Amino acid sequence: MKKIQKRILIKQKLLFINAVVAILPVLVFAIFINQIYEDVVHKRIRQNVQDTTAVIVDRITKVLKDAENCSNYLTVNINRIIGTKSKTKEISLAEQKSITNELYVAKIVFDEIESIAFINVDNDVYVSDYTTLINLDAILESEQLEKLKETSGASIWFYSEARDFLVKDVTESVLTLGKKVVQINTGETLGYIFLNVDIGVIESNLDNQLINYQLIYEDKSIVSSIASAGHINKDDLAYLIETTENNQIYKFNGRKYYMYYYDILDYDSRLISITDINEFNVEANDILYMGLAIAIVVIFIEILLSNYLSRIITVPLLKLKTGAEEIAGGNMRLRLNFKSHDEIGKLGSSFNYMAEQVQELLVKVNYEAKKRREYELSLLQEQVKPHFLYNSLDIVIKLLDMNRSKEAKKTVRRLVDYYRNSLSDSNEIISVSQEIDIVIDYLELQKIRYNDLFTYEISVDNEILHMLIPKLTLQPLIENSIYHGIKYKDEQGLIRISGKKSKEGMVLTVEDNGAGMNQDYCDRLLQYKLDGHFGIFSVNHRIKLLFGGEYGMVVKSEVKKGTRIDIILPAKESMDRLA
Repeated sequence: MKKIQKRILIKQKLLFINAVVAILPVLVFAIFINQIYEDVVHKRIRQNVQDTTAVIVDRITKVLKDAENCSNYLTVNINRIIGTKSKTKEISLAEQKSITNELYVAKIVFDEIESIAFINVDNDVYVSDYTTLINLDAILESEQLEKLKETSGASIWFYSEARDFLVKDVTESVLTLGKKVVQINTGETLGYIFLNVDIGVIESNLDNQLINYQLIYEDKSIVSSIASAGHINKDDLAYLIETTENNQIYKFNGRKYYMYYYDILDYDSRLISITDINEFNVEANDILYMGLAIAIVVIFIEILLSNYLSRIITVPLLKLKTGAEEIAGGNMRLRLNFKSHDEIGKLGSSFNYMAEQVQELLVKVNYEAKKRREYELSLLQEQVKPHFLYNSLDIVIKLLDMNRSKEAKKTVRRLVDYYRNSLSDSNEIISVSQEIDIVIDYLELQKIRYNDLFTYEISVDNEILHMLIPKLTLQPLIENSIYHGIKYKDEQGLIRISGKKSKEGMVLTVEDNGAGMNQDYCDRLLQYKLDGHFGIFSVNHRIKLLFGGEYGMVVKSEVKKGTRIDIILPAKESMDRLA
């Protein structure tokens, strides 16, 4: 039995016990409880929203109806004041005061009305509140007034329209009822009434912390909105109204909503209610307590099972943990011994193998790091050899003696840039663009020194300029081209530097038409530190240490025709870590 137990995988042990004792019952219970919970919540939400919406519709209808009653009231009283006057007879001062008083009284009686205005056929404007008597030209030329002139006396609603006349605040929306006032007996036009309904009254009716109400036209433009729920903006609302059916629960932006709308037919309007089910407070304490009790029982059972399982897996895990800590402390010779053949036993074997590999890798890494630093130091030493600096400064002195100060200044600038870019920056890896800058400074200094000894061409694709390259990769190769190739020609030499992407990554090429050499000697340059050619060997091995053996240099040369060096590098824009 013990042998069988040792061969059973820990994954199988844990999955079997937990699935049977804990996971399956909890899953079934969770699905069952969740379904009951959702049904209860949805039912309560539907009933609550529908009842609340019906009450709000009654309140809004009353506000709108009162506004119409107010307009009818004013129509009768204005008829009483000026209805019997002749068209040619002007309205007396007493009659003007009577009209203003009627407007003022009507505003007091109908407290949902914010302000009232009356415009007679002579374009005289009477208001209940003188703060609204602004922009008279806009009043007389308004679209609202033109629409009223076309009616026979029926009321027209102008919904939530911010405007700059007949309002207290030109920045606020306003809900206005317009009506043409006609002489009761003759039908003659006496003027036009504008009643501004207090938007705050309607908004206060829509205010609800749990339900988002929107009062809209039948053409879907929004009249008044109080976004209490705060999860749907006006654009989303317009989309949902077009695509969602009434009395439905739907998902939007990862949340569940219940939409219900009530048509106010007498006013061509619709009240939309949107309820965020996730925020709707439903008394579900019984469900929560039941779930909590079951969860406690399940947890208790799992604790008992965990105690049993710990006796099977804790001892070997602790052994593995202790071994890992010792290896982390530096004891790379430690090896663990496990008798079981389950995952922990296999993990122990893998752990021992890993320790051996890490031990070997540390030796290799230390060696490679040491060699890489040696190559870097050697390259830097090559750059700071005094003969190049002395020769460059000597050129500057000669230029100054010849009164060629501008050229001397340019030479000094090149020299400063060259040493700053190649020595001052601590970064081992730079971009191809930066490496090209170093090369240009070096070539220009050498051209000043050797005058017509050589010319150079640089053609590097833009797509690799931001790729990474070890610093001072190209310069040592160009130095070899000058001192071991072009100096031995009887005619002007050419150094060509190019770069492009390749299937391996990218290839940078340095080629010249100098003296050249035989291919056997080229192969030896890459393998050995030959006198005068240490730069080629160092650059090649440094690339291999940094990026791997598949990268490096390929040297091809032919005597009296020149040398070509291809530098193969990975096309990297960043390096996470350098050993």
